[in-house]
Amino acid sequence: MEFLPAEGKADGFALTETGDYAAVDYHGEIFIVPTEQGIGEMKQVTASPWRDRFQDFSPDGKSLAYISDQSLEEEIWLYSLDSKQHKKLATHPSTKNSFVWSKDSKQIAFSAANKLFIIDVAAGQMKEIDSHEAGGFSLHEFSPDGKWLVLTMRDDEANADVYLYDIAAKKAYDVTPNPFRDSGSTLTPDAKYLIFSSARNNGVNHLFKVSLAKFTEDPDDPLVKERLKKEEKPQRKEAKDAAAPPPSITVNLEGIDRRAVQITTGTNAAGAYFLSKDGQTIYFMSSDEQGPALFSITVDGKDRKKVVEGTFRDLMPTADRKMVFYRQDNNLYKMDLANKKKEKINFNFTVTVDRRAEWEQIFEESWRVMKYRFYDPKMHGKDWDAIKRVYKPLLKYVGDNQDVYDICNEMIGELNASHTGVSGPTREAPPTYRTRYLGFEMEPDKTSGFYKVSHIYRKGPADKEWLNIKEGDYVFALDGTQIKAGDNYWKLLNGTLNEYVTVSVGSEPDPKGKTVRSLRMKTVPSLMDIRYEEWVEGNRDYVDKISEGKIAYVHIRSMNQPSLVRFQNEISQFANKKGIVVDIRYNGGGNIDQEILDILERRPYEFWNSRWGARTWGRRPSQAIAGPKVMLINWRSASDSEVAPMGFRDLGLGRIVGNPTNASVIATGGYGLINGGSIRTPGSLVVTYDPTKPNNYGINLENYGVAPDVFVKNTPEDELKGFDRELRTAVDEALKMLKEGKWQYEK
Repeated sequence: MEFLPAEGKADGFALTETGDYAAVDYHGEIFIVPTEQGIGEMKQVTASPWRDRFQDFSPDGKSLAYISDQSLEEEIWLYSLDSKQHKKLATHPSTKNSFVWSKDSKQIAFSAANKLFIIDVAAGQMKEIDSHEAGGFSLHEFSPDGKWLVLTMRDDEANADVYLYDIAAKKAYDVTPNPFRDSGSTLTPDAKYLIFSSARNNGVNHLFKVSLAKFTEDPDDPLVKERLKKEEKPQRKEAKDAAAPPPSITVNLEGIDRRAVQITTGTNAAGAYFLSKDGQTIYFMSSDEQGPALFSITVDGKDRKKVVEGTFRDLMPTADRKMVFYRQDNNLYKMDLANKKKEKINFNFTVTVDRRAEWEQIFEESWRVMKYRFYDPKMHGKDWDAIKRVYKPLLKYVGDNQDVYDICNEMIGELNASHTGVSGPTREAPPTYRTRYLGFEMEPDKTSGFYKVSHIYRKGPADKEWLNIKEGDYVFALDGTQIKAGDNYWKLLNGTLNEYVTVSVGSEPDPKGKTVRSLRMKTVPSLMDIRYEEWVEGNRDYVDKISEGKIAYVHIRSMNQPSLVRFQNEISQFANKKGIVVDIRYNGGGNIDQEILDILERRPYEFWNSRWGARTWGRRPSQAIAGPKVMLINWRSASDSEVAPMGFRDLGLGRIVGNPTNASVIATGGYGLINGGSIRTPGSLVVTYDPTKPNNYGINLENYGVAPDVFVKNTPEDELKGFDRELRTAVDEALKMLKEGKWQYEK
């Protein structure tokens, strides 16, 4: 058994309407805690080894709905605050992570497996009401009368629009039709307008307002505004005197795309938001020159103000909009909107963890996550249920978390798929010494009995003109401590007091000779990047030499944004070379294949030349290589650095040299486990485009391995000699292509 004190930590939370209590989940258990010190007591809602979370109070405050996997499927459960009874409401094999309550607390809506469901809470009955193949439904809220749902759906072009869904008619009305992505919507209290987020303005998410009814007069006319304001007052008074029925929705789609009005503006996006009680003010997250903050603005887009600076994770207001609750560093806070006073909510309860029972939960969740998230619904032809029956009995032999991870990984390994695996939470390494590096290598000289400088890393800390260290120099001392050949000098560089180290060197094997000098050198904590840059520069020099300056060389270290920016700069630098070798060896992947191939696809089409400039200045596009292109691959090219060469071939951009890639190509994601561990979830197929096949699907790149056009592989002897046979072959191929004259596009 293990006992985990919460100490104010919350993995998630929900509020009662008044905010006097919060339901927090921590390590898979849900507790209700008072939000004001000394008022009220804590209550435990769940107590099991299973994962209970995503809780939400019913609007009437009588129930708490949550999602639990105690049935070995994620299902929606209901907890009665009066009877303390739990009841399972949903039964559907799928992943679930959200749901919405109707305003009268009688219904719950949720989406799973691209289907839309409504639950009759009192009857405990679930009904499937619709399905949508292109990504399902993202639910936002029920209408006040419970007859409509506000939701987002995407189409085959991945465009997302906000819809009003008539539950009885099972009909969706697109209220934000446009070719941009819209989401995050809510109705104004009178149900006449819809507030939503859209990236339609230069790709920056901002808030918009759209009238559901057609305009019969100019909404910006001051006289119209004056009349409407006067008409509002008796309505507000009437609402106080008697409970008015919830407003109903009337939607007119004709011309609705022209009725959307932008509320927020600027270069910084508007994030999470909520409306004031009367619906006249919007509070939203954004940023300015000072950083992130909470802002307010009228629903007409006027009187923008900064409410308070800071980051407010999971921002949630009380029903009266006087307080907001949020998380910071996984601690729960509240803030009074009137005086901006922030206060941490202090609570502490203990979660009792039955380790052996939790190991079963981790196993079951890992199996279930792969079942629903794996890119191939046929599970690579494996009987996933049968595989579970083989591995689950092994849990009785488990002694710690790593044993569970090992069993899960063996089970997942049956799928014969890449980008998978279960691992534990990252832990801080124990404090220890840190080695500093001088930027040069030393080897013992038997004749003199001293160390000699055998290599100086290019552009490293020792490669400075004021130091003037040369290969062959003798090293006599480090920080005043004399060293001789064979001494372990690394202990002098472990945990050095200062960043700079004094090194005694000389060109003759005499520590007291005339050439001896004492050098103050800046050390570095790692040579990894320095060695890499030296390797790249060495390759570039080699290519330049053997091609007589005709062929450029670039290496793409990783398929990430920094590597893309570097690649773009280098292509611009070498744009007038007659050809290029794009080296993608030792690249573990990422997601920039589209951008890389886009640049390599470019061909010159014009010159824009002034009278006095060089002809080469004016070629368009300037960021392109006009001559032959060779892509260099090897068995350590993996994932997205396999996607790129396959696309390179299919687009006919050049030739591929090297040896087959790693055969590990699935678009993957991650999923957090109950104990802080994680599982990689390969959720997307990566397949070549083939218009002659169904769905235009060609070759599945998983377990495929991109083969080169010209096969070559460095031998162990090559490695010992420092000879890169693969690179030499790539350059030879580029020169061969150049000679063929078929790969030049320069006018």
